[in-house]
Amino acid sequence: MKRFLFLALLMFGGAVLITWIAFSDTGSKLPPTAAPLFELLGKPLKTADVVLTRAVLIDDLDEKKLGDAIALRYESYRDEKDPDWKYLQNLVSHLSENNKKGFEYRVFLLPDSFPNAAAAPGGVLFVSRGMLDLVESESELVAVLGHEIGHVELSHCMDMVRFELLARKMGATPLGELADLAVHIILSPSFSKTQEADADAYGFRMLLVQRYNPFGMANSFQKLADLVPDASRSPIEEYFMSHPYSHLRAEKYRSEAKQAEVDEYYIGEANLRLRQSRHEKEFPGEWSHRRDP
Repeated sequence: MKRFLFLALLMFGGAVLITWIAFSDTGSKLPPTAAPLFELLGKPLKTADVVLTRAVLIDDLDEKKLGDAIALRYESYRDEKDPDWKYLQNLVSHLSENNKKGFEYRVFLLPDSFPNAAAAPGGVLFVSRGMLDLVESESELVAVLGHEIGHVELSHCMDMVRFELLARKMGATPLGELADLAVHIILSPSFSKTQEADADAYGFRMLLVQRYNPFGMANSFQKLADLVPDASRSPIEEYFMSHPYSHLRAEKYRSEAKQAEVDEYYIGEANLRLRQSRHEKEFPGEWSHRRDP
């Protein structure tokens, strides 16, 4: 009996050791990223705000209130002393002025070293430090932000969240719980190709209206395509997994930029480098006459 117990314990210990080694080895082979959006946003800030405890029926769910709840849950990702966050927030506030939904757009800066961006209902945007490192000009960053703002303004985020929540046949649910569910829903690559195309078009129009480099969108897509080929899907859900076929979209918007009726545009390399938005300071040397980049 003792011998049988000893062998059982030995086998159990060996199984644990093998499992540990397997997981350790797998972890070492993952792409060089601090953490995917799913992990970064999986642990929202614990807050006792009474608003989050209020039960709401899905049919009565208001987008602005849902956005406010999401913002409360992830407030820890808004550091007002961080130059990167201040730069992003200033830029987004300017780009979203007079938006048709009347939201106050809020940015949450994630410590992920890999390029990520996502939009949530109510004018909430998530951007990673990796995205700031990837782009090389404010015009490229505006293309990314414009795309995400487009998902909100075109109601893609709220429509998807409401559809998924209704499908779960949930009764009255605390607003904080709905906020958490909404974030997990929008982080899934669930937007249709039509919705993605519409958000692309929204972002491109923003470049033209704001007189930024019209090639900014093609450049940002090309950088994503060069970083990880579309054919190689890592086990981690990253930005380009919910924004597929970056190289095709780069080609499309390179063609669109060439056809755009723009004589002069703003690039904004210095603005990005100094973390000072064009709304705060325009650098004369950043204006360029029409030419292919």
